[in-house]
Amino acid sequence: CSIMSEGKIILNGNEKVIEGVVKTANTIKTTLGPAGQAVAIYNDLGPEVSRDGATVAKSIAYSDEAMNLGSQLVRSAASLSESLSGDGTSTCSILIKELVTKGQKAVQTGSNVNELKAGMIKAGKWMTEYIKSKSTAIGGDLEKIRKVATISANNDPEIGDLVVKGFEEVGVNGILTAENSSGLETTIKVTTGMKLSRGWASPNYATEDDGKCIMENPYIIVIGEKLSSVNQMIPILETLSKTGEPFLIVCDDIDESVNTMLVFNVMRGAVRCCVVKGVDYGDSRKNVMADIAIATGAQYYTQENGLSVGNQSINHLVNFGRAKKVVVSRDDTIIYEGQGDPEAIESRIDILKNRLSDPKLSEYDKSKFESRLANLAGGIGIISVGGASEVEVNNKKQTVEDAILASKSAIAEGCAPGGGYIYLRGSIDVEKDTTFWKGLQGDETEGAK
Repeated sequence: CSIMSEGKIILNGNEKVIEGVVKTANTIKTTLGPAGQAVAIYNDLGPEVSRDGATVAKSIAYSDEAMNLGSQLVRSAASLSESLSGDGTSTCSILIKELVTKGQKAVQTGSNVNELKAGMIKAGKWMTEYIKSKSTAIGGDLEKIRKVATISANNDPEIGDLVVKGFEEVGVNGILTAENSSGLETTIKVTTGMKLSRGWASPNYATEDDGKCIMENPYIIVIGEKLSSVNQMIPILETLSKTGEPFLIVCDDIDESVNTMLVFNVMRGAVRCCVVKGVDYGDSRKNVMADIAIATGAQYYTQENGLSVGNQSINHLVNFGRAKKVVVSRDDTIIYEGQGDPEAIESRIDILKNRLSDPKLSEYDKSKFESRLANLAGGIGIISVGGASEVEVNNKKQTVEDAILASKSAIAEGCAPGGGYIYLRGSIDVEKDTTFWKGLQGDETEGAK
């Protein structure tokens, strides 16, 4: 195996890569399940204590480049597991370790690599369907949500209660987030806001270690066209550079050269901004963009409205919206307390309600209108996590965030026993599925095992 690292080629790096995977997974697995142990993590800002597999994975690095690559493989998978479901990071890491070590042994004994991979994929699909068939529906049952949140929070009933109270405030399909509090008490508040199902256009916009871009009191710019040249942005940048305030650009699309220019200026500290592109599709995109503009008090830059971002004669500042806070992650964007005209927002809400009352409305259009209505009329629940020290607050906030994500996943798709139990049962039951094994060819069988 040849590995490229910072322009250098490392020959025969398989063993070191696997060693990195194994050592990282062995560290993470100590956090597995209700009896899992906490891990103390050193960093320059102070110590951190965590039982979250993804957090532990992010903190592991090796001086050996090949081992570090193996660690990064585990870290990437654990982080993805956390962002999608809020739980299962330790189990995910252990599974990767087994796939890598046993897969390498099979390759060394002469198994066909492509057939091994195909067998792994087929077994993975079988296990996915098996877990779905064994899962328990949660729906809007708050008591079941409480149990899921409590288990995800390392059997902490206080956090389970907090999450349920949050969902009681905003509904099980509402937006619930967590933030640090400067006080000792943990409180819940509900504020106005909206959530977009798109994240930043580049990870270099992130301002936080967890990959999020957080901006306080930013300007909001809503653009219904592709930003295809740097010249288009000059009037806006000249206007905003005088204010020194951060800004969020929500646009149809952005050319790589324009995005690179903005990222470069962010990284050198000339501006504070973030770009979100491609919110929804087709006519739905236009409607959602118009909703954002109304909620934040922005003008919608589009040819239909006679506004162009490259027009030097426009007083752009009056066409920008404002919000109290914006949080942009890889996958979504939350805009808190947009400063739009309350009457315009209420009028928009009435229009959506009227459209929803149409009996001829298709299920697809109905779901779109309901989503838009929830964004404009619904609130955002914020759990402000307090504590006696920064370490305590950060650890508890992280646990609350995982409990919220786990609860949302359970609401959407149900839940199954954790701690590796469902995989144990599946590995036993798959042996009895003769149809599955008969459908495999060659070394696919070895891969599936």
